[in-house]
Amino acid sequence: MNKKIIGISIVIFFNGNSVYAQSIHGLSVELYGILDVAIGTVHRSLSGSPYFSGTVNPVSATHSVVNHSVTGIFNGGISPSRWGIRGAEDMGGGLKAIFTLESGINVPTGSLSNAAQSLADNRNATSGTVSTASSVNGQMFGRQAFVGLSENTLGQITVGRNYAPIYDIAIAYDPVQDAQLFSPLGFSGTYGGGGGVTENLRQNNSIKYKNKYADFNFGAMYKFGGVAGSTWAGSGYAFFGGYEAHHFGIQAAYQANKDALSETNSATAGNVNVTNFDTTAYMIAAKYAFGATTIRGGFERFTLKQPSDSLVSFSSGSINGFPIGNLPTTAKCTETNTADFCSPDRTTNIMWIGGDYNFTPAFNVALAFYNIAPRASADYAVSSAGKVTGQGSGHIYEYSVIADYHFSKSTDAYAGLMYSRYEGNNYPNNAAYTSNNNFNPSNTIFAIGWRAKF
Repeated sequence: MNKKIIGISIVIFFNGNSVYAQSIHGLSVELYGILDVAIGTVHRSLSGSPYFSGTVNPVSATHSVVNHSVTGIFNGGISPSRWGIRGAEDMGGGLKAIFTLESGINVPTGSLSNAAQSLADNRNATSGTVSTASSVNGQMFGRQAFVGLSENTLGQITVGRNYAPIYDIAIAYDPVQDAQLFSPLGFSGTYGGGGGVTENLRQNNSIKYKNKYADFNFGAMYKFGGVAGSTWAGSGYAFFGGYEAHHFGIQAAYQANKDALSETNSATAGNVNVTNFDTTAYMIAAKYAFGATTIRGGFERFTLKQPSDSLVSFSSGSINGFPIGNLPTTAKCTETNTADFCSPDRTTNIMWIGGDYNFTPAFNVALAFYNIAPRASADYAVSSAGKVTGQGSGHIYEYSVIADYHFSKSTDAYAGLMYSRYEGNNYPNNAAYTSNNNFNPSNTIFAIGWRAKF
């Protein structure tokens, strides 16, 4: 049905996948989304969170006092639930103006995904509900928000809130679909995009450029800090590129951020604590397809460093709508200023390998193995009283399997299982350590789910 309003004709139609609004002047707007819910059990967990995008946390080691299971409806077993609007206008000569606005939602509760709310509602990680940091913290369009230009030869440039390049690689090269509850890359932005700080998975105030020449792709990103009197505080940059042709693909990315912000629980109800780091990270991943099988694997290394710039922007004392329980480091840490707060770097290596097999065009089974290996920092020590200083070494071994059946292009059902094992002195499990550092040695999640795309 056509209707003229102030000289503009809008046509609304449904094509079986998405709803569009398109003008006669070449502007098309698409409403899209994914609704994903699962019924499952986590062997060791706090109560599910109504705000955190994954509802539960099957990836991180749980403290020994958290020794009970949780069964319920979880949001986003494979894909975090979302809805969004994207559009493009054909400006002629191959040039297009583009935009995307995307919001994270929790289908079981109908609320906006808001990890900051989950942190503010809980004073620690041993009671209450699941509370963990994320880059989606209740913003109206917290997943993506950008405008840009695209041209067939010159490439694409977008300005606003963009995905970090490592996240783009994780989505395409994780063996189990970058599943939110069955893959550490899909669950944690710390591992799967943020380069050590989960909040960096999405980069505010950023400019992102990408292009493709034949079978090669390349690009870069720059993030503005926006801090008065300190050009580099809060800034970041990244480079990425790769090759994909026929049955083979390989991608790599490097990204770095100054004064990246990591949120945690605060001892004061309704507050969140913030720690700031300088970070560096790189990832390289590859895949190879033969017949009905695709093998995927990769390696990532990230390092957390003490901040190099002061963060005067925190004079307001709030973040994501919540008061900050502790102000982050504001003094500079340089080669000539080696005060006590200048602690050694903390490095973590991540390796993964796996693959999937299409038994039929509709039925796919995927397997994956992950090894998350924090390395001991130079200041790692355990006092006679059991107090831990620095980062210890260790391993998180995670084994994952997903069986996925597609009823149509838009609808599928799945069953997933992930087993995690925690080893090493970064995950102490004996009486020599205080209870605050005493963890369960393993965890398991099993869930069956339904996913609808529109």
